[in-house]
Amino acid sequence: MTSLKGLSMNNIKFIIDSYPYNDYRNYPLLKEEQKRQAMYLKVLSCLRQGGEALTETYKGEVGIIILRELPWDSSFFNIPMAAIDGMFLRDGASETLKQRLLDIALDWMKKKRIKHISFKVDTADTKTVLALQKMGFYLVDTIVTHLYVKGYTITKKIKPLFKFRAFEEKDYNAVMDIVDYAFKGYKNRFTNDPYLPKDRMLSLYKGWVENFIKREDGYLIVAERGGRVVGFLGYFCLKELCEVTSRLHVGKALSAAGLKGMGCYPQFISCLGNAPFYPDTVEGDASINNTVVQKTWTKIGINGSAPLIKTKYVFHYWLK
Repeated sequence: MTSLKGLSMNNIKFIIDSYPYNDYRNYPLLKEEQKRQAMYLKVLSCLRQGGEALTETYKGEVGIIILRELPWDSSFFNIPMAAIDGMFLRDGASETLKQRLLDIALDWMKKKRIKHISFKVDTADTKTVLALQKMGFYLVDTIVTHLYVKGYTITKKIKPLFKFRAFEEKDYNAVMDIVDYAFKGYKNRFTNDPYLPKDRMLSLYKGWVENFIKREDGYLIVAERGGRVVGFLGYFCLKELCEVTSRLHVGKALSAAGLKGMGCYPQFISCLGNAPFYPDTVEGDASINNTVVQKTWTKIGINGSAPLIKTKYVFHYWLK
């Protein structure tokens, strides 16, 4: 096991470029080099946020695994938590090398006294899925991601029932009331995890919304009807894509509607190109169990112009 200090930046980029399950491989309008560069920049961004990259070599082949402690999650659940943010090997690499990377990841976690690990894996990467299950990782969710692209996605006309504007401080209580209404009893990867407490999920979503408000890379849009805030849509800037294209790309979105806001989500999607902050692309994530959101994305984009761009299994692991 070594850190990335033993590799040149060219070697690191070559390994990442060789990874067959690039997060951006299905993005329309991006050139192949832009897709590879975006994945590379995403890894560098993770490392700048306190992540650590370890390498392993087997019979001349080199693999990289990206590990990161999760201070916000750890504080919220009062459990030391971390994530495997990526594992990069060339297509057809030895399964022994993959297993060694996973082994050194668990060793790293134990030294850091981590108890809970999360790892999102491309659903096409069946060999990694099998390796994780063999080690005791357990599946808690599957995330599907659709994409809105300004100038590419043609949306169906939606009757404008709601007025959209940027969040203002006076909207705070109304937005939090919507969270209470929309997410009470809502199932997610944390509620599906037998090792995590289930009684603080509303606080989790409220913390997510507060990050949209507080963080410089966060955006929050509210929907008004009759002068009342009845829904919201928040997202974060995807810096790696912004750097590659010099345009505004956002994702990690969260949306909800109150009792009087039913129907605002389709209007949010149909108006994304003209919404506050004018993003050029928006990634829309949903659990595979959330059929309402998936149907909305499928129906709203004419001729498949709001495509499904990636699907990922979400695995958790509990270190005893």
